[in-house]
Amino acid sequence: MRQPTKPDSPPSRSSPAKPAAPRRHGALGTASFTVAHLINDSYPNLYPVLLPELMPVLHFGTAAAGLISTVTSLTTQFLQPFMGMAADRLGGRRFVVGGLTLGSIVTALALGFAPSYGLLLLLLLIAGLGNSAFHPHASSIVGEATVGRKGLGMSFFMIGGNFGRAVAPVLAGGAFLLGGRHGLLFVAIPGLIMALVMAQVLNPPPPPHPRQAKVFTASFRRGLSAAGGLLTLVGLRSMATLATLTLVPIWWKASGRPITETAGLLSLLFIAGSIGNVAGGYLSDRIGSKPILIGSAVLSSIFMSLFLLFRNPFLDVLVFALLGASLYSTGSVVMVFSQALFPENRGMASGLTLGIGNTLGSLGVGIIGLIADRTTPATGLWVVAGAVLLSIPFVVRLREHGITPPPPAPTPGPAPAGH
Repeated sequence: MRQPTKPDSPPSRSSPAKPAAPRRHGALGTASFTVAHLINDSYPNLYPVLLPELMPVLHFGTAAAGLISTVTSLTTQFLQPFMGMAADRLGGRRFVVGGLTLGSIVTALALGFAPSYGLLLLLLLIAGLGNSAFHPHASSIVGEATVGRKGLGMSFFMIGGNFGRAVAPVLAGGAFLLGGRHGLLFVAIPGLIMALVMAQVLNPPPPPHPRQAKVFTASFRRGLSAAGGLLTLVGLRSMATLATLTLVPIWWKASGRPITETAGLLSLLFIAGSIGNVAGGYLSDRIGSKPILIGSAVLSSIFMSLFLLFRNPFLDVLVFALLGASLYSTGSVVMVFSQALFPENRGMASGLTLGIGNTLGSLGVGIIGLIADRTTPATGLWVVAGAVLLSIPFVVRLREHGITPPPPAPTPGPAPAGH
């Protein structure tokens, strides 16, 4: 009789600890992560609108501008799988809070005070460590919190990142107009404030998950064997998005457009992208993921071509908004795929998809930047319009690799009837 009482006492001590996690990771906690995602993702996207202003000051051309995306992705994207592994093993509070702090301070210093192109690259490289530290743990928590409709649930978290990108051009352009380059130092303030908020949201810190940190399991190897097509797909879509963000401001500046118009255009791209992201997640729950992925590629190519052809201000804005919606409509769909591939390592899954896939895309941006430097920014964008269609064959192969989620099984009804 004494043996049953001993096992009963430890659960009674552990049970009060469990409610803390649902409260922290409930609606309010998820909303906090969404706002933190908004602020975190604004920092890697401050520089595109400033490229036309920084190029003559730091003496670099279009190819070097494209190289910024390639180099900074080494930390903002490529290191995300390893950050995810570390967050799974150690617990993610230090990654979320420290990532926000590092990214905000170093990005502001890079854009506001870097005296040369080389130092600008180095500082943005360091700032990217903060960005890559935040993503895997935050998306892992949200992935665990959204149980039923993961496509829609994850899209609401990712909409924070899209709105962060939308705020970035206005924040950077406004700070530059008000205070010049040195005025960009003030863009660090939102990140520092949100770091303090997340320190409280994650207090007490979430426990580490050593079981989830075991990477090379049988399920991980199965997921890795099927991930090649998904990573190539992500890379091509990332290349299209990054090349658009890099080349459109340079093209717009060469056409005599002011920085305020460029900031508004990029913000419109991201706002429309956030709507497209939610719509893509919702529709994927309804009609499946393959139609969303294929339709997004086709529409992105069409709208990019129309944007390059039109010379009407109203049509330019309308088509560019539609381009943003189509480019970002696959974000939550891809994230759900990746977490389905690696169910025991969600932090690693998020980091692998965002990290490796987006790094592949950034390498393509460097090549397109070289093409644009030898020709024109518009020519580089025409290359993007064609390259995004190359993702379609990889979408077709996803089903062959077993990545496409199976249709809902009609077992609940027939089972009772049979008995």
